[in-house]
Amino acid sequence: MAYQSTHRLQEDMDRVEQELEAALVLERAAKDRHAEEGLPETEAVLEARRTRTAHLRKERVGFLEELRRRAVKEKGWKPDAAEDTGTDGAPARSPGCGRAGRLRIGPHPLLPERGYLLYDRAEATVAWVREVPSPARAAELLAEHGVRWEGELLSHSLSPVPEEAEGHR
Repeated sequence: MAYQSTHRLQEDMDRVEQELEAALVLERAAKDRHAEEGLPETEAVLEARRTRTAHLRKERVGFLEELRRRAVKEKGWKPDAAEDTGTDGAPARSPGCGRAGRLRIGPHPLLPERGYLLYDRAEATVAWVREVPSPARAAELLAEHGVRWEGELLSHSLSPVPEEAEGHR
């Protein structure tokens, strides 16, 4: 893919999201029609709708990954390659993961559209943020709002850092 500006990528992702919404409506309609009629023709239409929806989902994921990767890099984090397993033996990181000293950042594993997780490896604390902060700001947010990581996928007491603390107004 040729280089595109971040603004253009966001516009393209917005377009794909609109197309995906429409495709999901058409897929549901085709599913309902096939359930009623059960004809080979309606089954073929349903499969075509499912294929189109799957293609749009993949395209959307590609845009999201590229936007996350850029956001992390622009804020001064050292990006992790998606195929990089890291020196800690952890599984491959997804695009949008980065590190700065003892700090790590990555998309929220359960709610990637809702933001990022910051992780301080030395203090074993995590914080959930909506947007990518600089590494220096991430350290401040972890000190103020970080919760102990309980050795599970996520801490049960983890909630997003308040918007005003993140700098949103």
